[in-house]
Amino acid sequence: MEETTLQDEPPARMVAGALAHLAKHMETGCPRAAYLAAMLLERVATDPEADGHLREHARELVDILDRDTARGHREQAADFAATTRFPTAAEHPTGELPARKTA
Repeated sequence: MEETTLQDEPPARMVAGALAHLAKHMETGCPRAAYLAAMLLERVATDPEADGHLREHARELVDILDRDTARGHREQAADFAATTRFPTAAEHPTGELPARKTA
């Protein structure tokens, strides 16, 4: 039995895999699914044997996924910053803040 690699897969099969990962990402917000969809779509977008329209739309989806991923990271950082608060001296168990370490 011959072993196939991702490079050997026809564009239609890679698009099918990308759509499955994209659907999972859209349903669950799973960042790994978005990454895998973008990886497969990138392969299609750079495959000279793929149809020109297919390559163009694959590139567009990769750009959208990259933009959404970057936005997601910015939103996570903003949420963390908005919800993270360091205790004041009065709230610290010892009644004072620990001394800062200096280099």
